[in-house]
Amino acid sequence: MIDFLSYNIQAGIGTARARDYLLRVHRQFMHVKPKTEILEKIARYIRPFDIVCLQEVDLGGARSGFKNQADFLKEKADFPFMAVQRTRRVGGLSIHGNVILSRQIIVHQNSYVLPGTVKGRGLLTALIGHRSQITIANTHLSLGANDQKKQFQFIDNVLSENSRVILAGDFNCTPTSETLREFDDYSELDMVTEDHHHAFPSWKPERAIDHIFVSKSLGPQTCEVGNVLYSDHRPLRLKILAD
Repeated sequence: MIDFLSYNIQAGIGTARARDYLLRVHRQFMHVKPKTEILEKIARYIRPFDIVCLQEVDLGGARSGFKNQADFLKEKADFPFMAVQRTRRVGGLSIHGNVILSRQIIVHQNSYVLPGTVKGRGLLTALIGHRSQITIANTHLSLGANDQKKQFQFIDNVLSENSRVILAGDFNCTPTSETLREFDDYSELDMVTEDHHHAFPSWKPERAIDHIFVSKSLGPQTCEVGNVLYSDHRPLRLKILAD
């Protein structure tokens, strides 16, 4: 069995209610002690999982106190293996990235720049394990449907030759969106998440924009939304019966 988690952590900013976007706006630009406390809570939460995909991780900008949040979470959650992708740098303020944490060895990893009119979106893949290897793909798509369509096609091209895949991330679109439905139709992957898997916003989940897809060759799975408010997203938890 694989205990899997996907989580947009919002760089530890800790938006837990709508007015926090205004009241905590300074956390977008500077480091404050509560952000470290939030990251510690996230580390404790993710520690029991076998594989974790994280989006919106700050990899050492000023707003994280020039500390790499990926390294911090890896150490605090006691993960032996990690793959990291830098997707966007905003001056010295922030370094955005995607992260994959694993209990099993990461044999190989690849970082891809996704197509789009606005740069800074990426796909991170990691081949995990010695036996019964599995490809983990972590992504964070753009907001616009036109860019998303190109990005889904790109992701399908990258992953189509892999027989055992878990694809997860913040897709910024719901199961009713045309782009997501099209991808679900032509991809060899099955969408585990459904319209009721509301993970955004965390304080009043009304939208399913975070998703998980798995290969048809993988065993039965169960998916649920985690009940924590450490970000403006809630995490997605997946149990999958696979070797």
